[in-house]
Amino acid sequence: MSDWKYDAFLHTFSILVDLFFREVHPRGAWRIPRTGPILFVAAPHANQFVDGLVLQRTLKNEANRRVGLLIAEKSVHGFIGWGSRQTGSVPVGRAQDKAKPASGTIYLPDPINDPTLIRGVGTNFEKEAEVGGMIFLPSAKGITGSSVDISQINGPEEIRIKRPLKGKLPMEQLTGRDDIDEKGNFTNKEFKGIKDGYQGTKFKIAPHIDQTEVYKAVFNRLRSGGCIGIFPEGGSHDRTELLPLKAGVAIMALGTLAEDPDCGLQIVPVGMNYFHAHKFRSRAVIEFGAPFQIPRELVEKYKNNERRDAIGQTLDMVHQALSAVTVSAPDYDTLMCIQGARRLYNTGKKLPLPMVVELNRRLAVGFSKYKDDPRIVDLMNDIREYNKQLRYLNIRDHQVNYATMNLPTVIFTLLYRVAKLLVLSIGVIPGLVLFAPVFIASKVISHKKAKEALAASSVKVQGRDVMATWKLLVAMAFAPILYNFYSVILAVKVYQDHLWGYVPEWVPFWLVFLGGWVVFPAITFAALRFGEVGMDIFKSLRPLVLCISPTSSNSLHKLRERRAELSEKVVKVINDLGPDMYEDFEHTRLIADPTRADGALSSPKEAGVSRTEPTPPDSPHLSRKNTTKSSQAIPRNESFSNIGAIGMFATRPPSRSRSRSSSSGGGFGSGGFPVSGFTSLDTNEGFNEASNKIRAAMRQRGQLRRRKSGEEMAAAGLLSIFGGAKRVLTGSARASELFPQTRPDVDGEACKHDCDSCTVKYPRHFKVEETHPLYGNIKPWSTHVLVATSKTDWSRHVEDERGSVMEAFGHASKPSNGRLMLSASNMPTPNNRPDYNQPTTILVLPAFTIIDNVTPPAVPSLINKYISRAPTTSDPLEPVALPKTIPSSRSSVGDMVARPCPHRVVVLLCSHRTRDARCGQSAPLIKKELERHLRPLGLDRDLDDERPGGVGIYFVNHVGGHKYSANMLVYRRPDAFGIDTVQRAKLPPGQEPQLVTPGDEEGGGEGEGAEKRVVGAAQCIWLARVRPEDCENIVRYTILQGKVVKADKQLRGGFDRGKGVMSW
Repeated sequence: MSDWKYDAFLHTFSILVDLFFREVHPRGAWRIPRTGPILFVAAPHANQFVDGLVLQRTLKNEANRRVGLLIAEKSVHGFIGWGSRQTGSVPVGRAQDKAKPASGTIYLPDPINDPTLIRGVGTNFEKEAEVGGMIFLPSAKGITGSSVDISQINGPEEIRIKRPLKGKLPMEQLTGRDDIDEKGNFTNKEFKGIKDGYQGTKFKIAPHIDQTEVYKAVFNRLRSGGCIGIFPEGGSHDRTELLPLKAGVAIMALGTLAEDPDCGLQIVPVGMNYFHAHKFRSRAVIEFGAPFQIPRELVEKYKNNERRDAIGQTLDMVHQALSAVTVSAPDYDTLMCIQGARRLYNTGKKLPLPMVVELNRRLAVGFSKYKDDPRIVDLMNDIREYNKQLRYLNIRDHQVNYATMNLPTVIFTLLYRVAKLLVLSIGVIPGLVLFAPVFIASKVISHKKAKEALAASSVKVQGRDVMATWKLLVAMAFAPILYNFYSVILAVKVYQDHLWGYVPEWVPFWLVFLGGWVVFPAITFAALRFGEVGMDIFKSLRPLVLCISPTSSNSLHKLRERRAELSEKVVKVINDLGPDMYEDFEHTRLIADPTRADGALSSPKEAGVSRTEPTPPDSPHLSRKNTTKSSQAIPRNESFSNIGAIGMFATRPPSRSRSRSSSSGGGFGSGGFPVSGFTSLDTNEGFNEASNKIRAAMRQRGQLRRRKSGEEMAAAGLLSIFGGAKRVLTGSARASELFPQTRPDVDGEACKHDCDSCTVKYPRHFKVEETHPLYGNIKPWSTHVLVATSKTDWSRHVEDERGSVMEAFGHASKPSNGRLMLSASNMPTPNNRPDYNQPTTILVLPAFTIIDNVTPPAVPSLINKYISRAPTTSDPLEPVALPKTIPSSRSSVGDMVARPCPHRVVVLLCSHRTRDARCGQSAPLIKKELERHLRPLGLDRDLDDERPGGVGIYFVNHVGGHKYSANMLVYRRPDAFGIDTVQRAKLPPGQEPQLVTPGDEEGGGEGEGAEKRVVGAAQCIWLARVRPEDCENIVRYTILQGKVVKADKQLRGGFDRGKGVMSW
């Protein structure tokens, strides 16, 4: 494959993709490895040759990877064959392409005792069949016909197949019996043969196909670091579900690894998601799933004559990966209902295409799981009836809301759109007339080819998968001929009479011919763009006319009311079933709850909520779900031990932001109770009333904690019915992609067990929230600043520490490089006293830089001249030049001085007991246990210990999520101790890896004011629900190697700058 030929071909014919599709949206392209061998498995194969062009174009544009596709051998001729050779495609012979109708019929003489024996009537197996060939049964009832390999030929009318056929349809075809259940089992076991008088079924036979050369070409391409693309379903189709995957994809992967186990082959699933794939100007979403590798044990099985098991398990892995990037439904009617449910659920603004695909997929999975649930059955029937009414009125779902418009608005809108349509027609009609022959020819020929493909296939439903390909081929052949014809006619007319005298005589006719090749395509393209807008306007006219018509307006209004009822029903069913299906249902939503403006509840009436909780604008999640009016007033203080922390009873507002809240209410964000809910507190009655309200709210909240359904489920709503969507739209990584997770086969059996020598325990009544999913439930941050205070506890909000550097940060302008997370810490001040009148020290992360001599007046200069230039959590892992000294004209104690942090790892523990007593209890215990395991390694460091290397452990103030205590943030330098890639399971028993502390890579620059090169932290791993018994493995794997042990229970998020991924 020549790179320049590949690129030239793709660049030229990508124009066809841009013309045919209105939008091709790549999704998850950041997952594609930029180097190494990759096997791309794409499905569903719904658009014949267009699929390959779209896939190659997307991979080249998004990842600069060239991929050679496997193409059916029967297609390697003519233009398609020439194009496939330019792009390095590998031709593959397929049995179904060479299958021919055989003589006679076949049946199973003893389907119960000997299901692999097949006999024929009027057959000639010895002449027509061969061992290794295949038998194909006909399709029927919309079900794909079965196929099976021939293992033995016993005579002209008897053969034996490799495996028994399964399923109801093949059993009916081969026995003629009607006592067969849906799984293909016979209910009458006593009757052994076929139905009396049954003569069998017709069939096809295909010869044995030797794929040795194909596999050899694929193995060579992959071993050399190239990419292969395959559509593992075999052939293109227009079904709504995935076809059974062929074994070839597994053989290619396993065979490559068997020959070269260390080649690093990865498999990337690709979802080819089309919206009306065969239609002109349709849309597509090409989704790339997470790469995965074949386990070595499967490769060993493949090499040791256990191929069937290895291939089967590999196919299961591929199918599971494809299911995560495709939308599958058992039939077209179900798919229409699923899409209808998605439209009814999303009653807000138009969603981006990737979110639409994600919603469809999650709903399809939900239907598959609960399809027999009476609520789903009833809902699907209602959606079918609603879709039927839409077809009767010939309108779309989004047009039903036109019924809410008053009559003058409807009339004005109708007239305006008609006028707009007339204006657009000026640009549309000329191109439409000129290009009409191509439109007509492409439509006629594509429909004809679809019928031919349907007749020749056993898997197609309507043959629509070939229509887009033939439309493009016809247009490519016919359009140049048509443009040339128009240009010749124009040139001849200019030659005869200078176009009725409109063209000057000095203009040569050949120049007119060339000009025609510019003008006529330009007119066609203008018609395409104007017509696209005009068609959308034209489709919107019918519902407006229906609103005006006396005979139809009533039907439209009734349909709108029906839609509103059905929308509520869809939301309720999702709210009821979502928590059972998705473990992270309570954690995050794909879109806001349609029944609430703030997205917090599915049913406000059921929850009894009259107010909503405002979400901070920079928060990626809702900070709390509303439950009841009384519990809404309770602040997030879990212990209720300090009533002074409640805004209403505090001597001063808890923070500046909260003090600016309305005095009439104290919902979330204001820190207090709604004042309107209380009477005057200057009497015993008033205070008793307030006390009763507090007790009632606390009782209510206790009930909600103990329940897993009812109001709590309604309050949680659909915060994460489709939890992956936020990650899809923002480009954030899944938990499995962010950090490596421990595996016993790589990291040893110890990773599965907690520390058995731990004697430190939490207090008996120490309880944390254990059920909510954690991952992703953190605010993104760019820079983290730790201020040394020599204290372990602070005011509720550290910005309220009078005269402190934290207060100065709270008043200062924000850094220009993203959100700053500010933490007070127990790092020692220069005089080891909590004295805010003296200069202090700060630690800037991820820069891993300590800055001395920091005072409150110097903070603005510090932010502008250092922090805004420092590396952030999203920056590549590359050295950044930063000053060694930071002057401040407002500081009277001299310049600030930057120096590298001596530690290889910094561990932060929340100890903010003023906010929550559990943090004050857990942090010292976790620190003690961490130091116990670090001490034998020589890595423990006291607060004043600045020896190079080691692990610094510091207490910090509130980081969020006290109910998940203990919270731990682990900042690590790149390969902090030189053992990130060590596989402990391969070490001799009892041997630990040798720690290597890499040299200080951050330096450079001499003299005062010189700049130094800063790389900083490669990772920050944010854990929660950490217990003392977890500390041994956290030291062994997380601190030393950057791995997560209990990702599903403890990982909240973080970043990895080396990979360029984050959890937000």
